[in-house]
Amino acid sequence: MNHRSRIATAVAAALMLPFAFAAQAQDFAEPARFELRLSAFNPEANIAFRGDGIATDGERTEELEAAGDIGVDGRWRPRGEFAFNMTPRQSLRVNYYDYRREESWRFDGEWVDPGGIFDEVALPGDPVEVPSVDLDGRLSFELASVNYDFAVVDTPRFEWGLGLGITHASLEARATGRSTGTDALAPEWERVSWKRDGTSPNLHTRLAWTPAPRWRVEVQGQYLDTRWGDFIDERGHFERGGLLVEYLVTERVALHAGYDWFRLKLSDDYRGSFDPPPESGVGTVDVSGRVTGQFKVHGPMAGVTFRF
Repeated sequence: MNHRSRIATAVAAALMLPFAFAAQAQDFAEPARFELRLSAFNPEANIAFRGDGIATDGERTEELEAAGDIGVDGRWRPRGEFAFNMTPRQSLRVNYYDYRREESWRFDGEWVDPGGIFDEVALPGDPVEVPSVDLDGRLSFELASVNYDFAVVDTPRFEWGLGLGITHASLEARATGRSTGTDALAPEWERVSWKRDGTSPNLHTRLAWTPAPRWRVEVQGQYLDTRWGDFIDERGHFERGGLLVEYLVTERVALHAGYDWFRLKLSDDYRGSFDPPPESGVGTVDVSGRVTGQFKVHGPMAGVTFRF
């Protein structure tokens, strides 16, 4: 065989390689004892706050309302999933997420008029200058769960699993703020941090559909109530949903792509009182209401699945 013949043979072999892989590939309906998914996850995050309340001096009442949100762009982070198929209907499934992001925000400052507590009562005082603030923050979120899954429906092309599990979550926020100061206020520097972590039981469900021999579509969902475990003291719940499409390249290796979404929603009641200046003619004001916070993460993912 001359040099050109060897080159032609090598090119032909390279062109036939994908078809050779496909020929070796098995059906997703064929059982595998272990499955390991290694993915890159590109999530965006959103933190939203909302507060509602009522202020009253016993005679007059005013409703209070405030809301705000912070959005954070996505960056690729690792994600892993492991499945141990104990029997055709029973499996243990482990999921892991790791989200970390550093951001900077700036508030340019403004003038605020104290106004009045009640529409018909004007409090004394001139408008107040609020200084500009630079804020550097870091947000990190880790989530690991272990779920027992029992296939209530188990056919060669479709599975529906239900189960229970345990979720461990860690949420941490750190921020460093600097204000420029005003004529009435000196510049300030402050560092704050907040962290919560704990474990809670959760509910789990999974749908798996094999529309063709080498294709699989899977949907997963988890739910937990914060009162079920020791994660945090505030009332709330955690929800997670994921959609995944896989293509079996060889008997042991598949490629997957999908989208994942999860949300932690918390709420807490507050109550307090304060005394306005005597010249306002307003007595002690009682304030009560509820603050709700929401941390949402969502984004695409892609990776490799190993079956053995």
